[in-house]
Amino acid sequence: MAHELHDNLMDLILVRVPCKVDRASISLVCRAWRDKVARLGGQAPPPLPWLLLPSRFRNDPTFRAACVLSGCSVHPQHNLLTTMPPGARFVGSYDGAWNFLYFGETRRHRLFNARTRQVRKLPLGIYVNRDGHQTICIMVILAATLSSSPDDSMCVGAAIIARDQGPHEVLQPYNRWIALWRMGWEMAVELDMVDMGMYLAEDVVYHCRARAFYFLLIHGVSYEILVCTPNASPEYPRKLHISFETHHFLPLALEERISPLHSVIARYLVVSRGELLMVVRIKAVADQQTCEFKVFRAKRRPQMPDYHHYPVAQYPWEWIDLDTLDGRILFVGYGCSRSYQADAYPGFKPGIYFLDDGMFYEVPYFGGANTRPYPCTDNGMWSEGRSQRCFPTPNSSDYSPPVWLLP
Repeated sequence: MAHELHDNLMDLILVRVPCKVDRASISLVCRAWRDKVARLGGQAPPPLPWLLLPSRFRNDPTFRAACVLSGCSVHPQHNLLTTMPPGARFVGSYDGAWNFLYFGETRRHRLFNARTRQVRKLPLGIYVNRDGHQTICIMVILAATLSSSPDDSMCVGAAIIARDQGPHEVLQPYNRWIALWRMGWEMAVELDMVDMGMYLAEDVVYHCRARAFYFLLIHGVSYEILVCTPNASPEYPRKLHISFETHHFLPLALEERISPLHSVIARYLVVSRGELLMVVRIKAVADQQTCEFKVFRAKRRPQMPDYHHYPVAQYPWEWIDLDTLDGRILFVGYGCSRSYQADAYPGFKPGIYFLDDGMFYEVPYFGGANTRPYPCTDNGMWSEGRSQRCFPTPNSSDYSPPVWLLP
């Protein structure tokens, strides 16, 4: 009986049950257990993201929620998000259980809170300025984040988007653009950056210490960081000033650092311990599954030695390869990567949790009524040099990839 358990033994049991939902379930066993948990439960470790796995078909709004703190198992009581509009595609996450949604039929975006069921409107399109003329284009968000809670009057949103072609433009299939807005705006504004068409914009993160959005821009072996600092005033809700600068890095030949049997599938930005990390995701060519990660830290170069072809004055930054995760638990996803400390979670090892977020540069509209474009199978955790398929086996989905639900 629970009342016969020694307090020390009860503490050992609770340490092995870090999930608050599981602890609540223990409390329901009987009154004695409930009293023990209330008296000895102490402080549970901080929550970790859940993985939301979509249903097979767009007319079924059922999602399974897999909890890392519960051994990546599914919480049955959180399986149904019945207020989720059918066919909504997840395109990102934000802290506090907010998710970015895209509706393909209406080409509209929404910000949805999975816990409170609140909904916030997002811009309908984007203003594009070319040669002194302003055009409105329809956009599709590929990765997005916010500067603060959407309930904050100073909140600014930033996204990497695909958009319609404007007048007198010739767009390539891989072209991606940067959009910014304030919450409540009907239209976003495009960052007017010279030579933006040369780069592949792959990820975005908000750096709280710098109070700026960091975008990862790729051109060949160059991995640059575009720093966009928003300046918004609550007194002028229709105005937003953006200052930006590019941090130029030494070239990084990633393909030379991996096996010819492997290829790079994604690159993510993560803010960890106040520093900027780039996490490179690598897949096996044979089965197209994630098999390896490499982690780099952004660092200012010392003045000496100075390379002749890449002087410090022109390339003041470099990516430093990290040999270990140094006690970090990373969750990676476009626009929503997060870092946690492994020592805050007894029994957990440093590692990288990943989800099957699809090919970033594929066209955002998929054809074929009998095909499911989101296999949703490449989810797991990478640690100590190997990948583990720790999440429940998912179904493929015809409308959405899986997504993180951030605490």
